[in-house]
Amino acid sequence: MEVKKFIVLMIYDIVDNKRRNKMVKCLETYGVRVQKSAFEALLTRKQYDKMLRESSALIDEAVDSLRVYVLDDIIDVYTWGIGERKEADCIIL
Repeated sequence: MEVKKFIVLMIYDIVDNKRRNKMVKCLETYGVRVQKSAFEALLTRKQYDKMLRESSALIDEAVDSLRVYVLDDIIDVYTWGIGERKEADCIIL
């Protein structure tokens, strides 16, 4: 039986260089950098859960932000840190 994988997009805005470098190292273990602050990955549920725990622990929620988009049949968006998520933030065609 094949293990289901999800396409995951991780984007961040981290003000501190040390925390930003830690985030890059963390996300590089799971996916590929597609822009300065954006990574894409193809992950199993177990990998996704681990990446979520590790990456969300690296930010300072008072000044940083991390968004993780899970692209599957049902689209889920999780955000941490500054900036409220609004319905207009995510447009699915």
